[in-house]
Amino acid sequence: MSDRPEIEIQRQTAFGDDGQLEVTETSVETSLEDFGADVDHRDRDSRLDQPEACEFGVDDRPEVEQTSEGDQSTLFADTDENQQTLAGGDAAARCLFEE
Repeated sequence: MSDRPEIEIQRQTAFGDDGQLEVTETSVETSLEDFGADVDHRDRDSRLDQPEACEFGVDDRPEVEQTSEGDQSTLFADTDENQQTLAGGDAAARCLFEE
């Protein structure tokens, strides 16, 4: 049971041709697309449909293949463990996108 009160719609209004609010008899449905937003209408897999373990504490779910393809770049350079920068710092800890 929720503590939130129920909100009843008494009247619905819409902007008329002259820019003034007018009471409408029918409901007006809008979407973010009406305001120029790009809305993704692809069907998504439900998280409920994802595989789950057979019992608590046992991860026997099938392995998910990781692909290295994508639009994202790594934040840190691939370096040797003891590689240093020209200034003598640790190269592995240097972010590639620092300003």
